[in-house]
Amino acid sequence: MLKIPNRTCILNIDLKEAHSSKSTVDQLGVWPMEYGKVLRFHRVKQGLTQNQLADGIISPAYLSKIENDQTVPAFEVLELLYERLGLDFLETSYNHPSKEKLKEWYEAIITGNFEEAQNLKLELLQIRDTQDNHHLYIFFELFFIRHLLLNNEVKKAYEVWDHIKQHRDTFDEEMEFYYHLSSGVLNYYVGNYEDAFQELMEAKNYSPSLSIGDLEVSDLYYHLALSSSQAHHVSATVFYADQALEIYKSNYDLAKSADCHIILGISYSRLKNYAKSLENYHLARKIATQTKDNQQLKLVYINLAVLESRIENHEAAILHYQKSLNYAEENDSTFDLYEFLNIIHGLIIESYRLEDTKECLEWIEKGKKKLEEYPSEAHGHHFEVYYKLLNESSDIIDYLEEIVIPFFKENKEQVYIIRYAKFLADLLEQQRMYKKSSKYLRLAIQLLNKHSHLGGIML
Repeated sequence: MLKIPNRTCILNIDLKEAHSSKSTVDQLGVWPMEYGKVLRFHRVKQGLTQNQLADGIISPAYLSKIENDQTVPAFEVLELLYERLGLDFLETSYNHPSKEKLKEWYEAIITGNFEEAQNLKLELLQIRDTQDNHHLYIFFELFFIRHLLLNNEVKKAYEVWDHIKQHRDTFDEEMEFYYHLSSGVLNYYVGNYEDAFQELMEAKNYSPSLSIGDLEVSDLYYHLALSSSQAHHVSATVFYADQALEIYKSNYDLAKSADCHIILGISYSRLKNYAKSLENYHLARKIATQTKDNQQLKLVYINLAVLESRIENHEAAILHYQKSLNYAEENDSTFDLYEFLNIIHGLIIESYRLEDTKECLEWIEKGKKKLEEYPSEAHGHHFEVYYKLLNESSDIIDYLEEIVIPFFKENKEQVYIIRYAKFLADLLEQQRMYKKSSKYLRLAIQLLNKHSHLGGIML
């Protein structure tokens, strides 16, 4: 229920009347445009309509103008509106001491300091202003999205993002920067790579007018490199990875430097500059060996295997996949189990290309056994296709045409549509079904022309 202030209310002040009153600028010595955003934020947060907040004080139309920064209201008007919302009218927000604590929390998040980030979050939650102050609340929620993603709580991060976007019309430029940055990272986590890249570019557009440090700039460039790589914008990937790498190197951030070298290795491989690709992979491996980062070593060896496969060095590809397997088996995390299946898939492909039937069947059996504890429909199809091919199963054509290719079309995984369409075309040709064979061969060629830079395993 709304509480009407126990004082004389100002009834339905219009624009002319407000301008004749003593201004907020005169009384407080500050420009009041911040207050419109604050009023709208708290009104929406408390679930009030403009009619409910304005009732007995001013007209809803005039309140709308205040909230949209179209007028400078009288001091008394703002004071009454703030009182109705239960706010301290004289409280400032932009220079609040908790703002520094929020930035400290954000730095812990983007540097991957899990323990410090958690402790700072709990400390901030004890500060009432973090939840009650418009400015601090917005930043807390935007940074909280990144904290949740740091802990791989993607669903909850999306819920926080969905909640905070209702307050976007109260954002200043700094808030917009962090909103687009958080949106970009969230989209990356859920696999919407093109949307991630576009959101991060929006954040970049706000950055020149803000005082953000090297840490935040490098974080932005790093995620631009990640998302552009997954969206196959190869030139953009090289540019942003180089930009991020320079900052990380100057700050002696070895882990992130290694990540950038992996991204650059993938990009140069896609550009068929294999010497430059190898150079970056070897630099990443050198750093990861020095820092004993097994996750990075795994990624380096997987990507080295992909590179060797692309230049048809299949024995070398198998060697690198086997090395990566050692690091994948050390950890039972969901991500690591998924990577384990990817490595098995790679070993199956390379053994098949070498026509090593025995080895290929052994890897298929190992992969299927792993699927019993970690189901993956995609990997199930991968393993079954090669099993049927090696055993010359009579239903292999129907399986590819009716199940496998439609599955990967639905999931928009172009590389596998291309691969299995080529398999199907060859099998149909062997059956002298030339019309159908040419149909799937055309599909493979069209997708190859459209997605010429497919390849590489990302972080």
